[in-house]
Parts: sequence; C-alpha cells; structure tokens
Amino acid sequence: MSSSLIAQDLPVADQRKLDAIYQSIELAPQQKSFIDSLYHGYAVKISKIDSSLKEIQRSETLSESQLLTRMSVLNQEKKDLRSMRDLDTKMFLTPEQKLVFDEKVAPQKPQVLHFGIHNRADCKVCDK
Repeated sequence: MSSSLIAQDLPVADQRKLDAIYQSIELAPQQKSFIDSLYHGYAVKISKIDSSLKEIQRSETLSESQLLTRMSVLNQEKKDLRSMRDLDTKMFLTPEQKLVFDEKVAPQKPQVLHFGIHNRADCKVCDK
C-alpha cells in the first residue's frame, strides 16, 4: 500500500525508471523498501527545485540573462540529483544487479554526440 502512495508522488519519468528497476531486477524486500524511500526522498528535493524554477520564471525583476543563468543552474542541480539517486541506488544492489541496472535501466549515453544527415550504415557511432 505504501509503495502505491509513494508512486503517486513521483514525476512520470522517475516512476517509469522505478518501474523499470522492478521489472528488470529481482529485488529483496529490503532493497525494494530502500529504493522506494530513496526515490521518494529525491522526488521531494527535485520538486523543490521545480518550485524554484517556476518562481524564477515568474520573476519580473530578473533580466533575460539572469533568468537563463539561474534556470540553467537549477536544471543542472536536478540532473545532479538524479545522478546521485542512481549512484545511491547502485550502492544497494549486488554486483549482478548492478550489471542489469547499467544495461537495462540506465544505459550509458554514447560518448560522441553527432547531428545532421549522414549515412547511419557507415557511421561508427550509430553502428554501436
């Protein structure tokens, strides 16, 4: 019952990631409880940052560059919190579970970002 209440507090993207963890990794009850509380705790912190973002966007005293700078800083804080949450999650997983987490739940993004029209069949990055 408590996990369904916690699930309602999570943003959609975070809930999807939590669902992916539950579907991909066989967790012990203690692990599941820890991960639920972990995600809920980080959701509260991220929600506070979202509130600050909305406040800044409504501010009439900030210049455009100040607004963009503050928004950029807050968005980076949200990204950092999500990364810390993933690291905290992995700390509570067994080595086998960490492998599944890295492969299925949170795979690494490609090291090289490239854009534009190109032949994907010959592209060394797209090929992987």
